[in-house]
Amino acid sequence: MSSADWIPFAEGVKVVAEHPCGLLAVEKPHGLLAHPNPEDEGARDNVLIPGNYSFEEEAFHVRDGQGGVRRVHLLNRLDSPTSGVLLLALDAALAAEVRRMFARSAVSKRYYALVRGRGLRQPHGTWQDVLVKSKGPGGGVRSSAAGGSGVPAVTLYHWERAALHGLPISLLRLEPRTGRTHQLRVQTSMHGHPILGDRTYGDFDFNKTMGTARGFRRLFLHAASTELSFDWAGKRVHFSAATPMPEEFSHALGGAEDGPGRGAPKDAVVPVSPRLRVRL
Repeated sequence: MSSADWIPFAEGVKVVAEHPCGLLAVEKPHGLLAHPNPEDEGARDNVLIPGNYSFEEEAFHVRDGQGGVRRVHLLNRLDSPTSGVLLLALDAALAAEVRRMFARSAVSKRYYALVRGRGLRQPHGTWQDVLVKSKGPGGGVRSSAAGGSGVPAVTLYHWERAALHGLPISLLRLEPRTGRTHQLRVQTSMHGHPILGDRTYGDFDFNKTMGTARGFRRLFLHAASTELSFDWAGKRVHFSAATPMPEEFSHALGGAEDGPGRGAPKDAVVPVSPRLRVRL
């Protein structure tokens, strides 16, 4: 029995790890908002925890079933179409500490993505870019490459395997070292390997041919694991949470395979764009 049973999570949300200090990890399904849209605060049904949310506190206000109201602090974000691990805290001081860790890139995160192409010029390495955030159509936030001013975006990437049956898709493992808006979606596209199902930064024809035409309706980006260590109440806390890749990933890859690093012919490499230098 979970100590978070009193939290009315939306359908499909699962608690995957918790610690007595009040730290929780949940798995968010794709298509669900991590918090209400500030542009439409009336739309609260398709949210991680339906109900009242304070943007100032970055916390949900939840009735605890005992006549009181408790705060459930949201510690990180995932785009609505992205699935995977989200962290929550039941203590305000703990929430502040973990948010500081995210700000200084002291939290390890691992994602998996299905991208265009059967290989990369370099099977593993580091993408270092400069991004700028702006308002997109309809008032939404978008990120793009910046020639000079902007913020650094750093991601470690590792090619895992190509799809079976010659499908022009690869599975990438991505480990962001910074936390910029839409960072992984922008960087994969910038470097020639847009994520399957990305309607904002992706390849429309690729999405149609390899996605919707085959019955896939999602963005193929999944936050697979999160890990952090910190001192709390005089003790060292090691916290980790992981979720498996969704079944849709295996189906899109053409089925299961015996481990990573297999399936791509040596001559099937898609060129990537030149790396942009980070300016600190």
